[in-house]
Amino acid sequence: MEMLKREVRELKNTVQQLTQIVREQNRRLDQIAPVTSPATAATPTTSPEPPAPTATRAEKTAGGPAGDAEVSALLNTVNSAPPSPGSDSRSIGLWRYPSGGSGAANLLPDISFIPSFGVGYFSQDPTGDTGHDPARTGFTLQEIEMAISSAIDPYFRFDIALSFLEDGVELEEGYFTTLGAGLPKGLQFRGGKILLPFGRQNPKHLHQWVFADNNLVNKLLLGPEGLGELGLEMSYLFPTPMFLQLQGGFYNGDNDTSFGGTRKQDFLYNARLTTSVDVNQELTALIGSSLAFGFNDTGPGNRTDLVGGDFLLKWKPSARTSVTWQTEYILRRMQFPGFLASDGGLYSYVDVQFLKQWHAAFRYDQMGVPQGVVAREFRLTPAISFDPTEFSRIRLQYEYDKVANADPVHSMFLQFQFSLGPHGAHPF
Repeated sequence: MEMLKREVRELKNTVQQLTQIVREQNRRLDQIAPVTSPATAATPTTSPEPPAPTATRAEKTAGGPAGDAEVSALLNTVNSAPPSPGSDSRSIGLWRYPSGGSGAANLLPDISFIPSFGVGYFSQDPTGDTGHDPARTGFTLQEIEMAISSAIDPYFRFDIALSFLEDGVELEEGYFTTLGAGLPKGLQFRGGKILLPFGRQNPKHLHQWVFADNNLVNKLLLGPEGLGELGLEMSYLFPTPMFLQLQGGFYNGDNDTSFGGTRKQDFLYNARLTTSVDVNQELTALIGSSLAFGFNDTGPGNRTDLVGGDFLLKWKPSARTSVTWQTEYILRRMQFPGFLASDGGLYSYVDVQFLKQWHAAFRYDQMGVPQGVVAREFRLTPAISFDPTEFSRIRLQYEYDKVANADPVHSMFLQFQFSLGPHGAHPF
């Protein structure tokens, strides 16, 4: 809990610094704006006093919505500031828009772009659907993500994530979220195209990954694009001293890696329970368990069950230094005509932040524990990342990949990521 409080304080300082920069830039723009006509200048404009910021008492629970609410309140204070005296524009986030009596500027959503691309070498080029992973020797555009988000009213907000690829555009996510008005405390709903909350890796977008590619077990059991479906989801944050959240939902079940049932009643169901505890002011532990079941396309009524467990331990003594250890295991039991196959796999990585802008990470992947219809495979992946600011990243990664009795595959990848425009905080 103390670590989250410290992160919120750091975000406050960042917002305050950005606010000062925006105000200074707006002042300079106003100074070079065209001179108003005498008739207009003769009528002085009296700007209303800015409203006093409303104190927001955020519930600081790891991964809960309250941590983001406190930061959002700070951003709303900046965005609701009136125009500068004599100016015909106002600031929304870091952008200026004309201010009209209709207040249309307040309806503009936050829009951001996050490109990820790089250059790589493979001793043997990957085959099949690689998703967002580097796919060839040479240059790869992993994606350009366009994120659009906006609060609609006191009851709902909507988030959209579009993925621009070399061969087209696809919808990664597009869903509404209830904001709590009119609902019991701790209860929340989401609906639309959602990356299911199964484990810790599946709900994350490419720019949130610690490595340039996805881990083996998520890719081979949940699919190259992850487990994302159209559906409705409910979550409840229990009123307990420690963080305890239950999530559950039902979805279409179109995923063709483990599901894809053909009958109209072949839905996919998912549940996740997460808890965390602050060992001390610097150390936080998070434990989660996930379950998903539905039907696959190998025959009418053939069922697929997924069970997962994950563990995260994060030590953060300061803003410049941290160590994160994360491990996740997934087991799939899938019915085929005449037999039942069980496949399991895991990944485990350590990510060390040092000198504030640098990260060194190492990941171990293992498939075939147990082995069913998926070949036994393991990977070793070291990576080092340099983040000049919060808006850019350069990552160098090597990978050793060994499938069963085949020759090992060696690969290197240099990745570049950038963030353009406002982008909200992600769950812990």
